[in-house]
Amino acid sequence: MACIFEIELGASDVIALLAFLVAGLSALYARWSWLEARRANRISLLGHRMEIYNAFFDLKMHMAQMAEFAELSEVSKFYYPSRSAKIYLPSGLANDIGKYFDACFSIADIRRKYGGISRESSADCKPHKDTERDLVLKIDKQFMALLKEAQS
Repeated sequence: MACIFEIELGASDVIALLAFLVAGLSALYARWSWLEARRANRISLLGHRMEIYNAFFDLKMHMAQMAEFAELSEVSKFYYPSRSAKIYLPSGLANDIGKYFDACFSIADIRRKYGGISRESSADCKPHKDTERDLVLKIDKQFMALLKEAQS
C-alpha cells in the first residue's frame, strides 16, 4: 500500500515538534497551577472570614446576654477582627461591622464610665443600643450569604 504523503523529517523538525509538545504541556501545567493557586486563595480567604465571623458571633452573644451590662474586656476582643474585616470582607459589610463594634464599645464604655446602670447611662446607651440592634441582623444575614457563596 502506497502512502499518499511522504514526510521526511530532519533533525531540526523533530526538535521543533518536541519543543511544541513541551510548550503545550507547560501551558497545561501552568493552567492547572493557576487553578490550584486560586482554589488555595479562596480557602485561605474563607478561613479569615470564618475567624471574623466567629469573633462577631461571640460579641453578638455577649451583647444579647448582657445588653447594657456589656463588659469592656469582652467587647474589646472584637477590635482586631473588626479591623481585619476591611481587608477580607466587602466594604459595605466591613463598614457595618465597624459601626457595630463602635456601638457595642460605646455601650460598654458608658457602663464603665457610670460604674453601672443609671437613668443617665440608660439614656446615653439608647442610640447605641438601637444601632447595635439594627446592625446585628443585617450583618449576620450578609455574613451567611457571603460564607454560603464562598462554599459553592
